[in-house]
Amino acid sequence: MLSSVSQKARSGLVMLVVACAFLSLPQAVRGQGRARLLELAKQAYQNGLTGTPASVQSWERTFKPTPEWGYTPPGAPPYMARLSAMLYKQTGDEAYAREAIKWLVAEPTYLKYFPESMRHFRPDYVDGVPPLTNFFEAPYYIGAYLLVKDSPSMTAADRRTIENSISESLNYIFKYPEWGPMNRAMLRAYALELGVEAMPESPDAPRWKKMSRVLASDSWEHWDEEDAKMYHSVWFLTVLRYADAVGDSSLYQHPTVQYYFDYFTHLLDPTGNVPQFGDARYHSNWSWYVAILERGATVYHRADYRWAAQRILNANLPANGRIGTGDGMNLLDAYLWSEDGPASPPPARSEDVMEDLVGKKIVFRDGYDANANYLFLNYRDEGTYDRMPRDFLRHTIPAEEEKQVHGHSDENAINLLMSKGSVLLDDGGYRPELPSGPNGEDRADYFHNRLVWRMGKVGRDQSIWDFIRNAGSYETVETEKIDFLRGDGFDMSRTRVTDRHHGVQQDRVITWLKKENVWVVFDIVKFLQTGYYTMADLWDATTILDHGDDYYVTAIDTIAGHPQKMGTALRIDMPKIGPRREGTFPLMRNGDKNIAVYEALGSHYLAGQVETFVTVLTPVPRADISRSPVKSVRVVQTPQERRGIGVVLTVDGSEILVAAKTDLDYGILTANVRPRYTWASGRVDYGPFATDADFFLARTTGDTVSWAATNMVGVRYHDQELFAAPSSTYTLQPDDLSSTGKGPPKWRYWSGTAEVKK
Repeated sequence: MLSSVSQKARSGLVMLVVACAFLSLPQAVRGQGRARLLELAKQAYQNGLTGTPASVQSWERTFKPTPEWGYTPPGAPPYMARLSAMLYKQTGDEAYAREAIKWLVAEPTYLKYFPESMRHFRPDYVDGVPPLTNFFEAPYYIGAYLLVKDSPSMTAADRRTIENSISESLNYIFKYPEWGPMNRAMLRAYALELGVEAMPESPDAPRWKKMSRVLASDSWEHWDEEDAKMYHSVWFLTVLRYADAVGDSSLYQHPTVQYYFDYFTHLLDPTGNVPQFGDARYHSNWSWYVAILERGATVYHRADYRWAAQRILNANLPANGRIGTGDGMNLLDAYLWSEDGPASPPPARSEDVMEDLVGKKIVFRDGYDANANYLFLNYRDEGTYDRMPRDFLRHTIPAEEEKQVHGHSDENAINLLMSKGSVLLDDGGYRPELPSGPNGEDRADYFHNRLVWRMGKVGRDQSIWDFIRNAGSYETVETEKIDFLRGDGFDMSRTRVTDRHHGVQQDRVITWLKKENVWVVFDIVKFLQTGYYTMADLWDATTILDHGDDYYVTAIDTIAGHPQKMGTALRIDMPKIGPRREGTFPLMRNGDKNIAVYEALGSHYLAGQVETFVTVLTPVPRADISRSPVKSVRVVQTPQERRGIGVVLTVDGSEILVAAKTDLDYGILTANVRPRYTWASGRVDYGPFATDADFFLARTTGDTVSWAATNMVGVRYHDQELFAAPSSTYTLQPDDLSSTGKGPPKWRYWSGTAEVKK
């Protein structure tokens, strides 16, 4: 970071440039969007005039201190104070200043509710209990004081009370200066920086500043270690606010920073929200994202960021107008940071958002509107970066049910599926209690739409739910993207989870047939060690509308108590492959009663063997669930070797084959020669088709076959050659530099159409 003097000067220059750019816009373009944000902030303030006292009164009635959690003051006053102070700065109206000062002065008075007898339970209270123990609220308390400290309404007595509260609260941070690239560390850093600006003459200011720099250094220009929709926004918005506080606009020059603006924009779902993953509540933190994206739109002059901010705002404003003071505070920052201008969404297409190393998210979509089709796959693991901060957290917080930090066991899970405005699959939510409940509630793998596995074999009459559930403790795994492709009429992905501790490698292959709006999901398990295993493919809903042999029709009527649009239901076809069981069991997710539909299997496997599950997900009209474009589902696979798995769907007079190789190492020759494969070595038969492709799709209509394949040498239909890669020469063989090899290279992707020969 720059020195404070040069940073302040640079920040001033940037703000001047932004202001000039804003003033140069035509009058018709300026005003309306920004003015709306300001009015919404004022509306939040009006709500806070009654809401904040009511919140404090509720806290006074219900606060029950414990030795574990100590003193936790009411959360509403600091937010109301900062919102009031921000409006005072904008308008000069002393009424706003007086409101802010009232709540700032009141903060230490809540300490009377913490009994003196409990203070000896906590060593961090040896020097006294600070007025603000919560790092989520401390920066906004101090920020409010900064804005009103020179108000004529501020008395000397008020100033002493507030500054004493600030000093005690900031010095308390040194009891536990939590660090790492995450939200809690940045909130502490931001509070300390604001404290230095508010009280530069304090004898503690030098160490406040030093600790602020230490805590912020892990986040400045670095990745967030978290994988949680809620905490991503808290962390990133605090980083942006911190950059303003230190006056360093160079933050925005780094690709790791711009990444997050793109990341949030491209994740947006049809409801106008960043979808849930990790610790997140239903449609939570929307105002944080509005502020973030407005800032990005202004800094980078990006119409798509501006569109995303407006989309989130329009989708989440409560119908009753009850905007909270925290949301109002964020919207006022959005107002101060924004400029009016063009707004347009990014291309509406399936994509790997934004890469396969840090974010590890895949989105399938055909639009950004409320009726778009959308599937969100999360395959993020803990990651290999930020090892020291992750280890610090692992050994200091009792969060055994989550990835470090805030991520859930949702690797290879479908966290959201939507069609025509209806939610068909959703995320499990945050947690109902601390730390997570007896079964790792909402965080454990069995609360997600994914395949779960356990060592040991479930009994013939044993409950699957009883067998798979445990304390919910997180099991470390590794994930990677194998493939993602936008094809001709379809999109597909293949992502992998490797669980070395339990000896399991699981690939999830998702194929979206776009015209039919049908999703084919293969879950392929390769066993890395010999033993008994039980697996269950889980799909969650609130309602079962129908079921029969090998299928269920489900719906989601509520999420976290919020009613959902009921126009579309989900047909779940699970065609059996050998002896396995299907059924349901009840569980709680998002605070709602849910039903898990499962297909399960327990058996003994040798190292290197594979097992497969096939699921076909089809949105159907809830008013007529029989109206499915899929007339029949038939599994095609090599019965014994299981080299490949395929499913044939009968759709509108055509047969569509979707197939994938089960073991991607199959076909690699033992001899260390190049090319290290042949057409024959990798060949897999799927009914009339034969190919060595990793992924294969074919549509047969009458006498015409249309096909597409990835990473292959050849494709055949009966005896008819549909594709054959030409041979090439491979010099400098690894074990004999004087020799050469000859053979066809694998093609990344190819497609074609052919008339079937009779």
